[in-house]
Amino acid sequence: MFTSEGAYSSTLDSKGRFQLPTAILREVSEKIEGRFMINRSTEKCLTLYPINVWNVYKERLNKLNSFKPSNRQAIRYFMGSATEIKLDAKNRLLIPKPLSQYACLDKELLIVGMTTFIEIWDPKLYEEELNRFSKENPEIIDDIANQIFGDGDFYDHLS
Repeated sequence: MFTSEGAYSSTLDSKGRFQLPTAILREVSEKIEGRFMINRSTEKCLTLYPINVWNVYKERLNKLNSFKPSNRQAIRYFMGSATEIKLDAKNRLLIPKPLSQYACLDKELLIVGMTTFIEIWDPKLYEEELNRFSKENPEIIDDIANQIFGDGDFYDHLS
């Protein structure tokens, strides 16, 4: 199973390609043959899914009732920009121009591991998003930390 964490700097070349960080490449299974799905995120960034992870998301989207307007809109949003891309011989991925424009990607990139998928950000927009979130929703981080760590029983599982 693919898992990814951490943040890595990368750059776009003149053709719109970037090098996938080595730490993430190690997690990429040979089963997916270098295939990924890239699309818009709900924030001003892109999401990159190993093809096997994307297929699970796609199955869930396919189960939505497309006669319900909000479901149809969500399906349109996520499927309409989804594009399959593949690692080249130098472990680079090509970001389609419309997606690069959507996420305001120029030269510098920030690759952020989000467990089962990856986000691709303009570094300045990423910093703005983190600052905005922490100012507008400081209690959410505390609430989530409390859900994860509870009343300390989390540490019981470490020994």
